[in-house]
Amino acid sequence: MSSVDSILNTVRHNQESANPGLKILVVDDEPVLLEYVRHVLQRCGHHWLLSDSGAEAWAIFRDGPDEIDLVLTDLVMPGSFGGLELARRIRQIRPRLPVLFMTGTPQIDPVTARLSRDRLLLKKPFHPDQLVAIVEESSRH
Repeated sequence: MSSVDSILNTVRHNQESANPGLKILVVDDEPVLLEYVRHVLQRCGHHWLLSDSGAEAWAIFRDGPDEIDLVLTDLVMPGSFGGLELARRIRQIRPRLPVLFMTGTPQIDPVTARLSRDRLLLKKPFHPDQLVAIVEESSRH
């Protein structure tokens, strides 16, 4: 068993009493990261929808806005819009839906500082337990 699988088994065991079975829309332009997040979510009993762009994620959301329990999106993506614009659009329809952000950008600006302070930001690369913790915490609010 790999060390990641061992960690995920522990995380899944700890998560079983929390909020298993969430449907999470994951948005990132990096296929490897999408697969990594999918793997972690699957091992924790969550369901996922994967998208590689803000525009595609917006279309997925519009097709079933009440089916999604949480959104996890990259802040910066190529294309027509990134994570902040996606969150703005989603909040027009479901203002209370939790939206979490990921970034690989090392710069700290006012937006990333606020997201980090509010515990809504994952800095890439992140550990599986960090992903599970932020999803669990956000799903309780």
